[in-house]
Amino acid sequence: MKKASIILFNIKNINKDLIKDTFIVGCDRGALNCASNDIFMDLAVGDFDSVNEVEFELIKKYSKKIIKLNPIKDSTDTQYAIDYLKDYDEITIYGGIKGKRIEHFYANMIDLYNNKKLRMMDDNSLIITSEDSFNPLTNYKFISIFSLSNDTIISLKGFKYELDDFNLLMNNPLGISNEVSNNPLISIKKGRILVIYSNDDKR
Repeated sequence: MKKASIILFNIKNINKDLIKDTFIVGCDRGALNCASNDIFMDLAVGDFDSVNEVEFELIKKYSKKIIKLNPIKDSTDTQYAIDYLKDYDEITIYGGIKGKRIEHFYANMIDLYNNKKLRMMDDNSLIITSEDSFNPLTNYKFISIFSLSNDTIISLKGFKYELDDFNLLMNNPLGISNEVSNNPLISIKKGRILVIYSNDDKR
């Protein structure tokens, strides 16, 4: 499986073990994030209007290839990186969740909806989509499940709150803040879901 990692700026703790053996893309100021953490990139991409000359020189030292985009464009730097990685089987965006520019987070969520190979994570959360049954991760405190289609039929076993062949509509937030217990299983008979893993916000 060909895996790629897109590093954005607002990920504080980059787990180098997770991005090992992946194609690493530093996206705009995320490239500076990589360089500042001694992470060599296969590609640095963006308009780089948020870095100065000294920072850009540092980025160049840590990049095998740089694509400098025109600041006036019809897509975000992150979307360009996703399109560049179209031949990869799994693409993980590190960062891009919440942040001061929440419109970018919303744009990232749209990318996640449109691209089934895409997932996002930061220091506290992991967001994925699925249309296949699977055993969810158990190393997060909470798991929230939302429907991406009105014909979604799911069952939840091994959860604090379980469901059995339930028609989860897109406008129903019933699946928020659930917790796994023993041998959790999400069965998807129909439709597609958005899954958000998150840790306790009191930490």
